[in-house]
Amino acid sequence: MDELDYAIRLRMMQNLANETVTHRHSAKDRAEPVRQYGSFNPGTGVGGAGEHWGAVSNRYPTDQFTLATHLHERFGSRLPEDLAVQDWGVTYDDLEPYYWRAEQMMGVCGKAGNLRGARIDGGDPFEGPRSHEFPNPPHKLSYFPSMFRQAALDLGYRPFPIPTATLSRGYRNPDGIERAGCMYCGYCTRFGCMIGAKAQPSNTLLPVLRDKKNFTLKTGCSVRRVIHRDGKAEGVTYIDASGQEKMQPANVVLLSSWTVNNIRLLLLSQIGEPYDPSTGKGTLGKNLTHQVNQQVQLFFDKPLNLFMGTGGLGYAIGEFAGVPMGLDPSSGILRGAEIRAQTSGEGPVSSFGKVPSEESPQEWGSQWKKQSLQWHDKVAQLTPARQPTWPIARTIWTSIRPIPTTLAIHCCGSRSIGPITKSARNSFLRST
Repeated sequence: MDELDYAIRLRMMQNLANETVTHRHSAKDRAEPVRQYGSFNPGTGVGGAGEHWGAVSNRYPTDQFTLATHLHERFGSRLPEDLAVQDWGVTYDDLEPYYWRAEQMMGVCGKAGNLRGARIDGGDPFEGPRSHEFPNPPHKLSYFPSMFRQAALDLGYRPFPIPTATLSRGYRNPDGIERAGCMYCGYCTRFGCMIGAKAQPSNTLLPVLRDKKNFTLKTGCSVRRVIHRDGKAEGVTYIDASGQEKMQPANVVLLSSWTVNNIRLLLLSQIGEPYDPSTGKGTLGKNLTHQVNQQVQLFFDKPLNLFMGTGGLGYAIGEFAGVPMGLDPSSGILRGAEIRAQTSGEGPVSSFGKVPSEESPQEWGSQWKKQSLQWHDKVAQLTPARQPTWPIARTIWTSIRPIPTTLAIHCCGSRSIGPITKSARNSFLRST
């Protein structure tokens, strides 16, 4: 696998030189094009981002589906008046059978912590009830997560293996699709799996669809509009690989081109009411959200063999996720995060250059190179990983710009309940 081509130059992502989104911090600011990928990496081609994902396969916690109700019951009048959080309209129990069906199709590995209401040692003690154990057992444990697991146990926490859709063993799913177990090569995130151990549309869905007479796969196409009349879709217009515009009739149209691209297509097709932040009316483009991750680097005195790994391989603790016990709402923090230790595999390029700041004041030059060689394979990360949720206030939205290939993302900040006090911040940092 070519780390430079796929992980650094992002071969499997949409080319920002050809098409991008724009970004601004307020409606008065000038929209600037995004020219370098950050936290989200929209895929392109057959399978899209499902080909290059990292395969972490958590379920949402039960209170995520009724988050508005949960927060109002917990904090009451102390919440902002313009709180953007809403209940989903469906519950965890409604979706549980579909979670299980998807986990079987993908062959998710893990350990149940709540099996039909019974707490199971070794699994996530905070998860919602599962109807079945995971289709496959957890992966073999690598060095760094094993240290994290033991340290968490020594401190009284209840660590559990992170669910992942990279197979821990050979597996045949209910559709009859067989895939090999993972080889721990480390080329998962931003790569397609060489042996099919990672669940991808190309190795879970396409083998089922390709033999159906009513299925045709057309590649290199770009959908321009959804054709609709009287509230019902009638098809799509698209540009094919030769540059010709065509129309495909359809009774049902599924949008699966990533959140921002879906919004753009709906706006261009004049479907739905665009969100107006000044009035609060409309829903299309409202409340853009994304998963938030931060990393804390840890430096060790011996190699960790971090080049070996797989997507999601690691352990986590959930004591600080959701609304942790003792959380002071005046701190401005409403939700916590799982804390994870993972070894997803690090290539020689992306793993180089991680050194303690006091040993090299800048990330260039002979001193930095020397320290980079000394610390190579001795630096790991703890990741507080939040579940995607709604922004606190109605201040992040998407809208169409005059240029049809551009979509604006407006990030005007979010309002917290109150200032984050020094004592609350220090307490949270000690806890995590």
